[in-house]
Amino acid sequence: MSRSRGIEAKVQQKEVLQTRRNGWNENIKNKNEDHSICPKDDAEMQQIKDLLQKLPKLDKIFSVHRKIGEGTFSSVYLGSLRQHARLPPDQRRWFAIKHLVPTAHPARVEHELRCLQDMGGKNNVIGVDLCLRHLDTIVFVMPYIPHRKFSEYVGEMDAAELARYMRALLTALRHVHSFGVIHRDVKPSNFLYDRENKRYLLVDFGLAQRVVAAPAPPPAHSNTLKRPREEDESTQEPKRIALDLRTGPRSVNVALPRPPAPGCACAGAGGVCAACAARPPPRAPRAGTQGFRPPEVLLKVSAQTTAVDVWAAGVVLASVLCARYPFFRAADDVAALAELQDLLGTQPLQRTAAALGRRLVTSVCRPGVCLRKLCARLRGAAPPPAAPAPPPAAPAAPPGRACARCRLPPEHCLCRDHTVPATRIAEGVTVAGFPDAAFALAAHLLEPDPRLRPTAAQALEHPFLREV
Repeated sequence: MSRSRGIEAKVQQKEVLQTRRNGWNENIKNKNEDHSICPKDDAEMQQIKDLLQKLPKLDKIFSVHRKIGEGTFSSVYLGSLRQHARLPPDQRRWFAIKHLVPTAHPARVEHELRCLQDMGGKNNVIGVDLCLRHLDTIVFVMPYIPHRKFSEYVGEMDAAELARYMRALLTALRHVHSFGVIHRDVKPSNFLYDRENKRYLLVDFGLAQRVVAAPAPPPAHSNTLKRPREEDESTQEPKRIALDLRTGPRSVNVALPRPPAPGCACAGAGGVCAACAARPPPRAPRAGTQGFRPPEVLLKVSAQTTAVDVWAAGVVLASVLCARYPFFRAADDVAALAELQDLLGTQPLQRTAAALGRRLVTSVCRPGVCLRKLCARLRGAAPPPAAPAPPPAAPAAPPGRACARCRLPPEHCLCRDHTVPATRIAEGVTVAGFPDAAFALAAHLLEPDPRLRPTAAQALEHPFLREV
């Protein structure tokens, strides 16, 4: 009996020691977690404290609660009126307080403020309620709507919700374009969506640019120190690039540059001869986020229009159809052109480049990908029905045989059928729950030639959006 009691005592003692160790480990783990979380919260609270000290008027009117967003040129905080502090949260009026970086040029700030004043407050475009300034500290106080991240619901939207979403986005773009303004940074994080109340807001006009040839606002930063171009284009994260809007005289030819003469040593080759290397490099606006830039921006065409925003809307539509965000992941312009070549095909891109005064040389020729097949593959749905049989001259594979282009079985082939236009609508056909009209609209918006790309007003007349 005594021996058994001794064994039980040793077991109990071992369990107590193990419990203490687990408790100590748990406490250490909690401390480490708190240590990893606190610095971020403390940094945000310190930023809010510094902002309120620099701008005392803001502290008198608003209660700044937390940071809700941060970009290249600004930080956004959630705020509410101090006089509503005793009201329940659901009865308060909430605001988005945008603090611009101190290096922002005053004329650039004025340009953004005028865009918000002239266009905001209607047609799903955000307005501005108040602007406060003290020395180099400037904030815009704008309406706030609760919203979720695009990545959280990109795979949950059905056809009806997608049609409402795209119609709201194109309505906002139509309104902005009617003022002769290019937003230049259309992406899901700049188009807020309140799913519960079906509200939409197009935000962030920090990179907006006017189409008309008028004196442009100064650059986004007045600081003359710049990072080298190699560093900008080697980053692995998508980011925005500031507009090149200097007030000084420019020696840039606005006309479309001519391609090299056929007799040039590097014509049609992958290299560049000395004569072409001595030519001044093309200069064109490149503002925007990587993954949403159209071919004319990647090819550095100086004459850019509101079609830049329409292309970005097409990328958003393709992201929802394929339930993949981001849709393009290239880190630089050359890789982005390679991704467009895989999606659209080499020949359409080369025709677009030639029409815009550029020459695109590639080592391989891609046939392009069918967006309908790609959506079905990524969503795990049945592939779309086969189109009518093409003429014998087209390279078509016999039934059950591998594709002549990609050498893959029909159930795995993603090649585009060039005998059938991608913009044609097959009545009664659905792919992964989306009508064929949705893919036809995506093909319209992702037209590589900006002159053939529809405007936002024309896109709103598409059958996929007309019934919303």
